[in-house]
Amino acid sequence: MRNRENILEFSGLALGEHHLEYKVNETFFSSFDLIELQGIHPTTVYVILKKANHMMELAISFKGKKDTVCDLTNDPFTLDISNSFSLIVKFGDEFNDEDPEILVLSQGEYEINLKQLFFELIALSIPIQKIKPGNEIIKDQ
Repeated sequence: MRNRENILEFSGLALGEHHLEYKVNETFFSSFDLIELQGIHPTTVYVILKKANHMMELAISFKGKKDTVCDLTNDPFTLDISNSFSLIVKFGDEFNDEDPEILVLSQGEYEINLKQLFFELIALSIPIQKIKPGNEIIKDQ
């Protein structure tokens, strides 16, 4: 049986705006082979769905925390992370996700698996350089 935790079933929803919440935790993060996801605290991803007759708009966002170490001092600290993005969902003859801002679903689809979108949202929120507050490099003026 397929895991339904990250599925958005839009077929039964009325036209208009819908606010949805999805919990992501250690089980979600362990399904991806990316060491940068280690230490992320369980969090909630918020989805605002604006459903129209022939398309949908998704606004996806989250705020969370990640246990990490400072790249300058190697001191452990908790890093605040957040990210958001919008996606337009249209319907066409065949599935197409080549455009990062537009998702085309086949006619007759009634749900979207949001797992990959959540992964990208969270993974891209982690900065390359992690510096503990108070240890910032002072640049010459």
